[in-house]
Amino acid sequence: MSELNLASFLTDFAALPDPRLARRRQYPLLEILLLCVSASLSGYEEWDEIVDFGVAKLAWLRQYLPFAAGIPAHDTLNRVMSRLEPRGFEKCLITWVQRSVTLPRGAHICLDGKRLRRSATARQQQTPHAQGGASAVHLLHAWCDEAGLCLGQYQTPDKANEITALPELLALLDVQGCLLTMDAIGCQKSVTQAIAGAGAEYLLALKGNQLALHAAVKAAFAATAGPEAATTAGEKPAHGRVETRTCRVLPAEQLPAALRGPEWVGLQTLVEVVATRTVTATGVTTTETRHYLSSHQACAAAFQGYVRRHWGIENRLHWVLDVVFGEDHSRKRAGHVAANCAIIRKFVLNLLRAQPESKSLNRKRNLCALSDEYRQKCLGF
Repeated sequence: MSELNLASFLTDFAALPDPRLARRRQYPLLEILLLCVSASLSGYEEWDEIVDFGVAKLAWLRQYLPFAAGIPAHDTLNRVMSRLEPRGFEKCLITWVQRSVTLPRGAHICLDGKRLRRSATARQQQTPHAQGGASAVHLLHAWCDEAGLCLGQYQTPDKANEITALPELLALLDVQGCLLTMDAIGCQKSVTQAIAGAGAEYLLALKGNQLALHAAVKAAFAATAGPEAATTAGEKPAHGRVETRTCRVLPAEQLPAALRGPEWVGLQTLVEVVATRTVTATGVTTTETRHYLSSHQACAAAFQGYVRRHWGIENRLHWVLDVVFGEDHSRKRAGHVAANCAIIRKFVLNLLRAQPESKSLNRKRNLCALSDEYRQKCLGF
């Protein structure tokens, strides 16, 4: 990953529309964004903390931008970030990532949604929208596990709208030749059409939302003796359990023609993964069988890896955002502030992951708080 520099920061963010009246802009938008990114990089997430960071590091910040009016108040930060249009900010994130990293052909990109649980109050979420209720902010993420980077974010009204949001996100990303994986909500004909239209391949989890197709895939594997299989067994107990996974692959021609019609664009392969899990404390063993559809052609061992690595978006992105950045505990709710602060966290996570030191993300954030030089290095300035 190449470094972010001051010129690219100014270029990528200069096009971001400022929602304020020109005559009332005491604090330039670029200064506010640099302050928020630098503070979050150093472990400060609340508005008061960001102001304190800015006051303490004003001389350091003035190396890069004038900050002629000093540091804005916490109310000003909240007001500006709540009015900033998230669509333009999302495009800035995607533009910066695509400028910073070139994905190899065949890269594995995971797509999954995440809800910012406290971006609306419990009462708002329990009240119908017609009566003044509101949903928590829901985001669709694109994650490349090989690069360890969040490639993009797209806000959707709710989880069901991930399907309609996917073409919009793919239109912003360069996924030519990549393999996209998604859970069962993405197992839709329209999704395969959007992915194929972007020049990519897919691996989609298949569950009861495609009842007839799921039944046909299970029947195809049940009727076929010993297709190619790859087995992965856990050598040591992990999280108090030992798991063995067996993957089998069949060509899509095994399905009835009516079920694999042209609407499922590019469908080539059926995949079955049987996971047998034994809890070490109790000795109880359970078995789960999962099925997938894919336009990709590969061996069972390769599909085994794709299925496992898809969960990197949960373990290395969503879990980190909640535990390291406290995203699920954030009560920022005014206007667009929840979605915009989520974008800043993605910038910061990508910057920290780009540092080669063998340190935890928390240690890197602590170093950014303690050392102007290390913070400057992370920013690439």
